[in-house]
Amino acid sequence: MRNTSLGVFSLFFYFLILIFSPSMPVYSQSLSERDRCSALNLDFAAALRIGAANSFELRAIRAREGVYILALKESMREYFPSLTFSYAETEEVRRRESDDRISRLSVDSEILIYDGGTRSLNRRSAGLNSLLAVNDYRIAFNKLVVEVRKGYLELIRLSETEKIYCRTRDRAAMQLEFIKKEYELGDATRLEVMEIETKVKELELSARAAADEYHTALNSFKLLLRINWKRKVNISGNIESEFKPVPWERVNVDYLVSMALKKRKEIQSSMVQYEVNRNKYLINSSYYIPNVSLGFNYNISDEDFPPRKKGWGVNMKVSSRLFGSTLSGGTGYNESENKNSRAFSRNASVDVFNDVTYKRSILESRIEMARSGEQIDYVKQSITLEVATACSSMLHAGEMIGISEKRLNLYDSQLVIERLRAQMGEVRRYDLLEKEIERGSAAVELLDSKISYISSLGALETAIGADIGFMNNHKGGQK
Repeated sequence: MRNTSLGVFSLFFYFLILIFSPSMPVYSQSLSERDRCSALNLDFAAALRIGAANSFELRAIRAREGVYILALKESMREYFPSLTFSYAETEEVRRRESDDRISRLSVDSEILIYDGGTRSLNRRSAGLNSLLAVNDYRIAFNKLVVEVRKGYLELIRLSETEKIYCRTRDRAAMQLEFIKKEYELGDATRLEVMEIETKVKELELSARAAADEYHTALNSFKLLLRINWKRKVNISGNIESEFKPVPWERVNVDYLVSMALKKRKEIQSSMVQYEVNRNKYLINSSYYIPNVSLGFNYNISDEDFPPRKKGWGVNMKVSSRLFGSTLSGGTGYNESENKNSRAFSRNASVDVFNDVTYKRSILESRIEMARSGEQIDYVKQSITLEVATACSSMLHAGEMIGISEKRLNLYDSQLVIERLRAQMGEVRRYDLLEKEIERGSAAVELLDSKISYISSLGALETAIGADIGFMNNHKGGQK
């Protein structure tokens, strides 16, 4: 009966966690029939919100940040004295002598008054680790932004590509109807009809392949956002709403690099990591600095309980490590039996070679400190290269957009003439269809260049550590 009640209580407690836990994902993996029928419309902002809410990595970093905050609070305990309450009762039976019995209540306290700065270094390291967790969240969020943007733009590209193929297929189907009528009138051969039929089937296959690629990419996008694969999802964005060119012909790379070196959390994290490793090295290299602590005790003792005889004492302890061994010593003064008994004590001890790893610890921490120092320069150089590459890619994509637009406009102008010539019988329908297909390829190239521009623009914003849309609103980087 007891196990059954515990099981019911555990199940009830689990349901409470599911309902009230703030860390649970916004979109649950179990879907009701209503949710399966309703479509989820996603633009980039909504997709990013869902991805951030359902990201286990981001929640884990938040939890780790809480751990470091607790560690920082715990490090304050080292500055306060220890406090111990104890009770002891002893009964000793002797032959041919009187028995001995004693009850004792005592309070002991000890405070570390000197440690060479080890406590402050430990507390500083705990605070730096907390700052690292905050930076790690921002870095992980930026990576999520890049992944969501990449998947979102790929879906837009495939959707627009499918539309282009479908429009080209419809044009080809129109030419097929014309050539069939000409064949019935005797103005075209069966071979010409078969040629256009083949092209129509090829275009249908291309449109179907683009649709299949879109559904595959959509499922991968659902997996990235942790959305149930059965949930209907519509991508509400399109290339016209997403394409917002930066109103600059050129950008000031040096300005953007300086901004990135100030705003990127990776640089701050590398500097913080260097300070953490430096603190470890200082702690390990100052192993020989002695620890000095002061102790105090107060007690009452007697043969019977409750005890009535008061006593107190003070002591000082010194310990140090030297060449792999631990040396300790101390002195103390105690009064007991209501000041009827006084005692002075001295002690010393050597624990031989109980800490032979001190040299290795110093060497390892020094290597880690040197490595983290080099990492700072490496991160700065990497960010500089990342910004410069993103700027170059964005400018190149912008130039390709202009070239692709001119090429598409040229095909549109040529098609107006070719359609008139085809109606007058001066051009074969198959040649006109080839022009239509080439025009569709030019439209796909323009689409790809716009997607490349948007991706490069987003990569540049991420590289300088800026928020989404920064490049469209900020004019400081214009050259």
